[in-house]
Amino acid sequence: NGIKVQVNAPVEEEKIIAALSGNETPDVLVLSGSDNVGTWQREKLIAPLDDIIASSKIDLSDFYPAPLGLCKYGGKFYSLPWGTDTYALFWNKDLFEDAKLDPEKPPLTIEELTSFADKLTIVEGGTVKQVGFIPDFSWSHTDLYLKMFGSSPLNADRTKITLNTPEMIDCLKWQQQFYTKYGADNVLKFTSALGDYMSPDQGFYAGKIAMMVDGEWQPGPNFIQKLKPELNYGVAPFPYPAAHPERKNTNMVGGTMVVIPAGAKDKAASGKLLAWMMSPDIVAEEMAFNYNLPTSKKAAQDSRFHENKKFEVFLNLMGDPNASTWPVTAINAELNTELGAVEEQVLHAGADPAPLLKAAEEKLQPELDKTLGTS
Repeated sequence: NGIKVQVNAPVEEEKIIAALSGNETPDVLVLSGSDNVGTWQREKLIAPLDDIIASSKIDLSDFYPAPLGLCKYGGKFYSLPWGTDTYALFWNKDLFEDAKLDPEKPPLTIEELTSFADKLTIVEGGTVKQVGFIPDFSWSHTDLYLKMFGSSPLNADRTKITLNTPEMIDCLKWQQQFYTKYGADNVLKFTSALGDYMSPDQGFYAGKIAMMVDGEWQPGPNFIQKLKPELNYGVAPFPYPAAHPERKNTNMVGGTMVVIPAGAKDKAASGKLLAWMMSPDIVAEEMAFNYNLPTSKKAAQDSRFHENKKFEVFLNLMGDPNASTWPVTAINAELNTELGAVEEQVLHAGADPAPLLKAAEEKLQPELDKTLGTS
């Protein structure tokens, strides 16, 4: 539109917070995720967007519901999604064939996945040589598994921490078994020898891990196509519990968010930039380039998002009624830290999850109450 925009990227979080609190705030801020949105809203560092959305004529009906669901806090919009991510199951077809499993049929249920993982694991002389599935490879996916088990870390109105539940306990124990069956130390020794995430020796690329959970960028030009183009693999929705077929296609959506700092000097100009960024053409260009999911329904019609059938698996998941999100609160950072510590002890040290979850819940609830003004 003939307007010059200065882009500063990447920027460390400490500098972002300093900028939000200072006199020279950016007009628009692009975040890698939603974790800080609730906290910054509480601290009045970011502006509510409802009036800006209306005056800038941003069409909210063009957004997919799941990523847009991350953007409301306290009944108002404080962010908008600019592309997003979700996760699915990848399986190595050659390793399936070696284990006498049908290489064209991934597990449909969690129970099948557990059974397949046993058949795909190879231990020789007490040393793990190949693993069927590692639940936290390359990072935690407890948000997805917990949703599959039928629960969430908070209640529906986000006023109560709900970590110490039968569903969360079952979720963590299900993950724990993939370590305890073969000895947690043995599995951790195995994973420590794997290559870096963006190298041909990454566990799944190297044929050391038969199944993994990962995102839509993997089938793209910067990952498998570049690092292991000969890999014979498939992508499918993560398996659901056999007793709950209604949870088929459950997936967790989350990714880039755009906010406007409360101290932005010209909110109208910020709104124009935001509207331009959210326009279907720009969303299509940016997400096709990055190999991420377009949050605009109109952008998703672009043929570039339909050339790769494996990518389409993720696109369909994002638009599925069972697409969901991790709840946004003012204590997301604290919640993620506590849950991460519990996961570490349960999965890697064989701890009982119940007392750890109880302690985490008792620690976090007063912090949440304080942010809600109910303490």
